[in-house]
Amino acid sequence: MNCKFIRITGQMTICRIRFFLFIAMFCLLFPHAVFATGKDTQIAFPQLVEVAKGAGIQKETLLLVTQEVLEEKLKTKDAACLLSKLVDARASGLPITLLEEKVMEGRAKGISGAKICGAIESMVKEMNFSKQLLIQKTGAEPQEAALRMMFEIRSQGITRDQVEAFFSSHTGKNEAAIVEGLRLYSLLKQAGIPSHELDEFVALVMKDDATLMRWKEVPQLYSLVIRRGGASNVFMNKAIKAVKAGILPHQFARELSLQPRSLGVPEQNTQNN
Repeated sequence: MNCKFIRITGQMTICRIRFFLFIAMFCLLFPHAVFATGKDTQIAFPQLVEVAKGAGIQKETLLLVTQEVLEEKLKTKDAACLLSKLVDARASGLPITLLEEKVMEGRAKGISGAKICGAIESMVKEMNFSKQLLIQKTGAEPQEAALRMMFEIRSQGITRDQVEAFFSSHTGKNEAAIVEGLRLYSLLKQAGIPSHELDEFVALVMKDDATLMRWKEVPQLYSLVIRRGGASNVFMNKAIKAVKAGILPHQFARELSLQPRSLGVPEQNTQNN
């Protein structure tokens, strides 16, 4: 146990030493490097790194950005842009881990700092949209997990108008329920469920949180049935009837596995399975 603790502590110390060495080297090599931040103030890049560190930006991100600047793999102005965006996002209460992942992923793929900075800016705008919408509907500051899920939902292709319409149709819901319901709606819509069936099913499961939580995994069940050759409209009609009848999802799933032909699955598919 002590050896493991010493090893971990040693690794943390090495990271700190590397970080401060990078900053010291940058100051020596570029003592007059000054860049504009988002608030129209002037700040030297080494100071910006310190500001980012104080804001809670991960050391791994700071090390990567600083090291690539020193190795001339990343332009200093682009590095300054990335760190400024991260600092501003943190100050706005946005989930910066998602943004940091974008930076790390982008640089690993060799994407230019300017393009990554543009992508970060778009992500921040999207997160701010979700944040303001959640505040309007729930009256409270959203949790980081909710903002992250909202971003993932929007990445699936659902439009802002569709998000706003969904929120308007389901007023009075708490944050977890409205976001989970939107996720369910988005997945089923992406699967190609017709609007009238989708709206009816979602309206039923959104009546209370317990029902929603029980049926939130129905998209996976739908995908399994469709892969076996089942008919989409038959599945949704049966799912709607099951919710109305108070049938639990596992009972519904068992019925589907025992009676696949009732979903329109061809007999040859049934025999193969």
